[in-house]
Amino acid sequence: MPTKQMTRPKDEIRAAYYDQLGVQFGKKVRSRIHWIIRETKGSQILDIGCSGGLVPILLGREGKQVVGIDVSPEAITESRNALEKEARSVKELIQFEEENLMTFSTSQRFDTVLMTEVLEHIGEPERFVQKACSFLKPGGRLVVTVPFGVNDYADHKRTYYLRHLLEQLTPYGTIDRLERMDKWLGVIVTLHEEKQPIRSMTNQEIDWLETAFEAIERMHLTEIVRLKNQQKKWEQKQLKQQVNEQEYAELSSEHERLLQQVTEQEETITLLAQQYQLVLERYEGALVSNLDVLEANTQWKLKYRSLANSKLGKIAVRYWKFRRKLKQRRARR
Repeated sequence: MPTKQMTRPKDEIRAAYYDQLGVQFGKKVRSRIHWIIRETKGSQILDIGCSGGLVPILLGREGKQVVGIDVSPEAITESRNALEKEARSVKELIQFEEENLMTFSTSQRFDTVLMTEVLEHIGEPERFVQKACSFLKPGGRLVVTVPFGVNDYADHKRTYYLRHLLEQLTPYGTIDRLERMDKWLGVIVTLHEEKQPIRSMTNQEIDWLETAFEAIERMHLTEIVRLKNQQKKWEQKQLKQQVNEQEYAELSSEHERLLQQVTEQEETITLLAQQYQLVLERYEGALVSNLDVLEANTQWKLKYRSLANSKLGKIAVRYWKFRRKLKQRRARR
């Protein structure tokens, strides 16, 4: 059954440097990158594992000649695309090549070799350190950074504290400086003339390591407190959401009830409108009939007046008056 191929995670150091992954994370990344820039001495620089080319371009802006190599073709493409946006004077100083360090070859020797966030990806870092140091001028400088402590990304092959770095670096040079930058460890090494035995940690380095552990522990404790407060806020929001959902359910029920009431009222209004229309039609019919009667009555009145004003009418009126008086006399007898 075919399995999904694991792809190499994209290094977004450039995006982080320019705050595109968050302001706080950007500050941490810039702190580390600027430390690397400050510790890069001389004019001839080799950056091993240059990723998206951020450090070589920043060094090129300072007039340093930089060769950046990376095993990833995507990283080299990103580096070259970024370099195209730079001034011509910077482009002339920087060269990016898709190369594996263990097969990389050049007659050029460098004042500083950078291996930043590289060793944790390597299963046998001792060979990498030896090959990297072979490109240094006598007395040249090796700048190394690694994640300090547990940093379990999929492509990390080991966890670094201080002892492993001393074992890998002290045969080839003198440790000039140790630096902890948040959860990263930086080491500055000056090249020996000849390879020497591995040395143990000094008391000064043990003190430094304990201080670094305390700082990391306090950082973790601060993060735990922050996460607890965040969890408490989340629980309060969840409780508020439950209350809101209950209120919403009640309002929805009331809304349904009111809709039902409105529907019933609309049905009543429709029925009344129908009844009113029927009554109105009957009233209009009766009104038309009354108008016909009134019109007929008016015509009869006109005819009566015409008849009463005629000679025959006047004789008839006198006759009926005489008959009424005669009837009254008889009634009195």
